[in-house]
Amino acid sequence: MTLKINKAAVKKTKKQVVVADAPGFTHSESKLIDQLEAKKKVKHDKVVEEDYGKVGNMFKKKKKTADAEENIEEEEEKVVVKKEKKSKKMEVDNEDFEVIKPSKKSKKTEETESSSDVVIPGFSAPKVAPKRKHEGEEVNGKKAKKTVGEQTSVFKKKEKEALKVERKTKENENRYLLSVKAKKLWEELRREDTTKERQLSISADLYGLIKTHAAELVFAHDTARVIECLFEKSSQDIRDALFNELKSHTVNLAKSQYAHFYLMKVLRHGNKEQRNYVITALSGKVVFLMKHKFASKVVETAYNDWANASQRALLSQEFYGPEFKLFKDESITTLSAALAKHPEKREVFLKHMNQAIEPIIAKGVFNHSLLHRLTNEYLTHCKENERSEMIQSLRQAVVQVLHTRDGARVGMTCLWYGTQKDRKDIIKSFKGHVTKICLEEHGHMVLMALFDSVDDTKLVAKAIVTEIATNWREIAVHEHGRKVVMYLLAGRDPKFTHPQIIDILKQGDGNPNSKKDMETRHKELLQYASPSWLEAVSHEPEMWLKDSKNCLVLGSILKFCVGEELQAAFKAVASVIGNPLDQDLRNAFSSSGEKVQYWVEQSAVHMTVKKLIQFDKLRTQPPYFSQAIIDEVDSDEIKGWLSCNRGSFLLVGMVETEIDSVIQAVLEKLKNLRKFLQKQTNKGSDILDSKLAKLEPI
Repeated sequence: MTLKINKAAVKKTKKQVVVADAPGFTHSESKLIDQLEAKKKVKHDKVVEEDYGKVGNMFKKKKKTADAEENIEEEEEKVVVKKEKKSKKMEVDNEDFEVIKPSKKSKKTEETESSSDVVIPGFSAPKVAPKRKHEGEEVNGKKAKKTVGEQTSVFKKKEKEALKVERKTKENENRYLLSVKAKKLWEELRREDTTKERQLSISADLYGLIKTHAAELVFAHDTARVIECLFEKSSQDIRDALFNELKSHTVNLAKSQYAHFYLMKVLRHGNKEQRNYVITALSGKVVFLMKHKFASKVVETAYNDWANASQRALLSQEFYGPEFKLFKDESITTLSAALAKHPEKREVFLKHMNQAIEPIIAKGVFNHSLLHRLTNEYLTHCKENERSEMIQSLRQAVVQVLHTRDGARVGMTCLWYGTQKDRKDIIKSFKGHVTKICLEEHGHMVLMALFDSVDDTKLVAKAIVTEIATNWREIAVHEHGRKVVMYLLAGRDPKFTHPQIIDILKQGDGNPNSKKDMETRHKELLQYASPSWLEAVSHEPEMWLKDSKNCLVLGSILKFCVGEELQAAFKAVASVIGNPLDQDLRNAFSSSGEKVQYWVEQSAVHMTVKKLIQFDKLRTQPPYFSQAIIDEVDSDEIKGWLSCNRGSFLLVGMVETEIDSVIQAVLEKLKNLRKFLQKQTNKGSDILDSKLAKLEPI
C-alpha cells in the first residue's frame, strides 16, 4: 500500500514538505515521517526551514509592496528546485518514495487543484473532494452550461413553487382546485375572438362549476375577474342567478379592492331591477362609502351614470343630516328645498355637510360629481367665513372639478369670492390646462368668470391669454373654445354670447375682492390679446375665410382688436377677397341652387365683410377695413362683384360709410363701369347706381 500526500495540503501548513502531525495522517504515519526528517542534514534542515518560512509568509493576508512580492516569488522558485533535488536522494529501509512532478500552473490553480502526490507504501491516501465547476470555467473548450449555484437556485425555485401549491391546497383544497379550473375556462371566455355561441356555452359550464362558491371567489384578487367576466358574457338567466347569490354582500363588495369591479359590471350590464337594488343597498351608507377609496367609485358610477333624478336626490339627502339616512323625503331634492322646509335646522344642515365634505376633500378626491353638487350647494348657502375656509381648501383643486356643471359653478364661486391670493393660486393651477378648459362643456365658463373678476390683468394675460393665442387653431374652431375667444374680444355683447350665460356671469358682479371697473379690465385684456390674434389672421387669412364658423371669430378679431397690427391684418384679408376663387373652393362653396364665383358670394364671407364695413362708421380713426378692401380689388374683380347681388351691396355699404377716402376710391373704381352697372338686373346694382348718381362727379 502507498500513501499519497497532497502537496497543496502540505503547502497550506507553511512548513516543510512533509510535516509532523499533518492533518489527515495517523500518529504512526507522522512518526515515520519524523524519522525521515531526522536523517536530513542540519544544514539542509536550516535552509529548508528558512526557505519555507519565507514561502509561508507569502500567503499571509497582508499588504506588501511590489518589490517584496517579487523577492518572495524568486525564493519560492528556489525552494521548489531544492525540494525536487532532495526528494530524489531520499531513501528509507528499502522503501522508495515515488515523486510526481507538478506542472507549472498559476498560484490560484495550485491552491484549488493537487499539483503532485507522494506515495508511501502501506498507507492509503485520504479521499479528496471532487472539483466543482465554477462560473466561467471552460470544459473541453466550452463554458459550462449551468453552475452548481444556478442548478441549486433552479431547484430551490421549483421546490418553493411546489411548496406554495401544497400550502394553498392545505389551506383550502376545494377552493384552490376550483379556482384553477375556473381560470382555465375564463382564459377562453374573455378572448375577443371567442364566438358568442361559444361564450354562452363556456359561461354555462363556468357557472355550473362555481355555483354556491361565487362569494368565496369574488373577493380574491385572481378569481374576481372570473366573476366579472362571467356576469358580462353570460346569458340573462345566469346573470340573474349570479346576482341573487351575491346581492346580500353588496356593501362588502363595494368596499373590496377587487370585488367592487363586479358591482361596476352589474351597473353597466345588469337590468333595471339589478341596478335599482344596488342603488337601494347603498342608500343609507352614502356618507361613509364616499369616504372609502373603492366604494366611492361605485357610488359615483351609480349616482352619475344610472340613477334617475329621484334616486340622486335621495342619495344626496344623507349629507344634509343624519335623520335622512333612515327617513327619506322625496320632496327634498336640493339643499335649498331642505332649508325652505326646515329653516330652523339651517345651522345643523350646514355643519353636517361641512363635516361630511371636509374629509373627502382632505383625501384629495375631487372627481366625483356628487361631491361637486354638494360643495356647490354648501358654498351657495354657507356664511362668508365658512365659504372663505372652503375656498382656501379648494383653490388648488379647482382645475380638477371643472368637467361637471356643479364643478364649474364651484370654480366660478372660488374666483368671485376668493381673495387675491386664492385667485392667484387658481390661475397658476390652470397653467398647461387652459386649452383643455376652453374645450370643456361647462369649464369654459370659468375662464369667462376669470376675465370678469380678476384685477391683475397682467397675470391673466401671461397665464391664460397667451396660452389661448398659442393654441388658437384648436380653440377657435371648437364649439366651446370659440365662446371663450368671443367673450374675451367682445365682452358681454349679446350678439356673441348667449343672454343666459351672461345672466349666470352677472352673479359675480359686485364681489368684495374686485376693485377695477369691468370696462377698464376688458380694455386691458384686449390690449394684451390683440397682437397675437391679429398676427394669427395675418399669417393665414385664407384659413379663417374658408370655414363659416371661423368667419364669425374673424369678424370679432378684426372688429374689436386694436394696435398697429390691425392694418396688416386688414390687408391680408383684403388680398384674399380681392382674388378670384380657384376651382376647388368654387365647388366647396357652391350649392345645388347657386354657383359661387367670388369670395363675396359665399354667405359667411359676405356677412363678415358686410359687418366689418358697417363697423367702419364707428371707428374714430384709420385704419378702415373698407379702405383696405377697395384698394386690393382690381377692375376685373369689381366687374364680377357688380354682376352679383351680394357684391353690389358691399359696394353700397362702402358708399354709406361716409368716409371720404373710401367714397373717392369707390368712385374711381367704378368710373369706367357705369354703363356695365346700369345693365345689371340685380337689386344691389340698382341701389348702387342711385347712390352714385347722387354723389358729385369727380
